[in-house]
Formats: sequence, C-alpha cells, structure tokens
Amino acid sequence: MACGEYGDVTPRMIEGTDNGKSIRWFKNPRAMSITTLRRESIAKTNEALSRMGVSRHSLAPVEPVLSTICGNRANVVHVRQETSQLNQLRVLLKRGFLKSGRDMTLTHMRTLSNVVVGLMLGLLYFGSGQDGSRVLDNYNLLFSILVHHMITSMMLTILTFPMEMSILLKEHFNRWYSLKSYYVAITITDLPVATIGCVVFTALVYFMSAQPAEVVRFSMFAGISLLVVFVAQSFGLMIGAVFSVVNGTFLGPVLSIPMMMFAGFGVAIRDMPEYLRWGSYISYLRYGLDGYVVAIYNNRATLDCDKRYCHYRYPQKFLREVDMEGGDFLTDVLALTAILIILRIAAYALLRWKIFSER
Repeated sequence: MACGEYGDVTPRMIEGTDNGKSIRWFKNPRAMSITTLRRESIAKTNEALSRMGVSRHSLAPVEPVLSTICGNRANVVHVRQETSQLNQLRVLLKRGFLKSGRDMTLTHMRTLSNVVVGLMLGLLYFGSGQDGSRVLDNYNLLFSILVHHMITSMMLTILTFPMEMSILLKEHFNRWYSLKSYYVAITITDLPVATIGCVVFTALVYFMSAQPAEVVRFSMFAGISLLVVFVAQSFGLMIGAVFSVVNGTFLGPVLSIPMMMFAGFGVAIRDMPEYLRWGSYISYLRYGLDGYVVAIYNNRATLDCDKRYCHYRYPQKFLREVDMEGGDFLTDVLALTAILIILRIAAYALLRWKIFSER
C-alpha cells in the first residue's frame, strides 16, 4: 500500500483513522479511556477559553502519561505501549529464540568453539587431575578454563550487541515494547545457549583431564563455571551497551587484565601489596579460581604418584601453597552471585542511559 501497488489508498486510510485521531481501532481499553478523558478535558478547556475570548487549543497527540485530578488527589496512569508487559515479553521471547536458532555466531559457532577448545584442553591436560606430579599443570588448566569462559562470553556479547542497538532504538522509540521487557527477554533467551555450551565444555575438560569422578565435586565445578560465564556475559553487555564494536573490542580485554592480575594465579593474595589487595575482592576471576580449587582439592585424599617424589601429592599442602587452604565454596558462590546482580543492574542502567541520550 505504501508503494501504491494496490492503487492510491492513502486518502481512505487518512479518512479511516481521522488522521490519527480515531480511537475505534484501539484494542487496549486503558488507552481508549485515557484518550476519551483527554479529549473531554481538551473540549472543556477550549469551551472555557472561547468564553474568555482566548484562541482555542488544538487536539494534541495522546500523551503516554495522563494526570487527572480527583478532588485533592492526583491519579497518574502510565500507558506507554498498547499491549501488556507480559505479552511484550512473550513476543520478544518468541522472536529471540527464533533468532538464536538461526544465528550462526551466537549459537552454532559458540557451541562448536566450546566443543573444539574443550577437546584441545582435555587432550593437552589428559589425566592431570589424578596425577600427584602434575598438580601445577592441573592448576594451570583451571585458570585456562576461567580465561576461556571469560573471553568467549564477554567478547561475543561485545561484538554482537552493538549491532542490535539500531533496531532497539527504533522499536523502543515507536513504543513497540518497554526496555524492561526487552532486557528480560534477551537475558532469558541467551540462557539455554550459554548453559548448554558451558556444560558441554565443562564435561569434556573435566572427565578427559581425570578430575574427581564425584557428583558433588562435578556439580560444584559446573556451578562455578556457569556463574563465571554469566558474570562475563554481563560485563560484556555493560560494555556493548555503551561503546561501539571497535571501542568495545579494545576496552574488553584491557578491563579484563586487572581481573586476571587480582585472581591470585600468578601472585598469591597474601603476597600482594596492601595497597593493591583490595583488587582481589572485586575480581570475579578470583572467586572463580578459588571455587575451582576448593571443588577439586578440598578434603581430597592423597593423589597417585608414579615418580619417586611428588611435592604436591597431599592436596592440603598445595592449598597452603596457593593461599586457598581456608577457601569457602559458599562464599565464592555468593560473591559471584552478588557481582552478577550488580553488573546486570549496571548494564540495564547504562543501556537506558544510552537509549535516552541517542534521542
């Protein structure tokens, strides 16, 4: 119709909608009642102004917020979208899952990369989890897993989310949906893909490297992995919501370096200078590494040793060496959860600021 393929129907459309003033096409009763109240209010105002000899006000477009005074009490009704929040979320989730199934980058490539890297790490550190002579190698493996989760989750979000911003700006400006509905939808939509990729990678590396074949330890290990993935994803979302792809690609790794420095891998936390030790409390990699080590080595029996001497045959000795002997798994989980919530809220606030600053 816009191209005139069915003839010139523009006059009929203008007449049918009364140039945007008609409310007979509304399906939202709240929007209809607000529009009716507004028109009655404007009509009364115009009538009063006419009696006073003042020029009449024209009918203004319907505002998203209408205030009506009932006595001394003001009732403010907010209607920014015609449909409900629940319906917005339902449609956005349906669209999001459909896009995820078709997206080669976010879905297929992410899953494939997790499988390939998991197999490579599993072969490189094959059997290191049970060997008392390869405890340090296994420790390096744990940190490599953390870095993999951080880089893949964070960088993928930084590279893909800015491309969604132009669409989000148009659709949100046209009031198709609220920002809250969109944010909840993208959070839920990405959960299955991120969870499946993380669990597949974790299972491959865990069993190929011969970590303890215990359900509790594997569950602890997988739980920390999922939390690290979600935190890194939130960190990438926070960057991608504000910066372009070029700037975000630079800032992501740069801001991740302090997280790696304060993780306690190269330098134990007890050996850090006092004026830098505070950094370990805000590094989510520190809590991830501590959770891994506690899950693998805490209360562990003596390791096998095929050589004459294995310095870390006794796991408690290794825990003392890396300053994680008193590690508490619950504390690590709570810390990662708190960081996740803070980053998610910060990402939403930055996204909201970005949208309103672009208008």
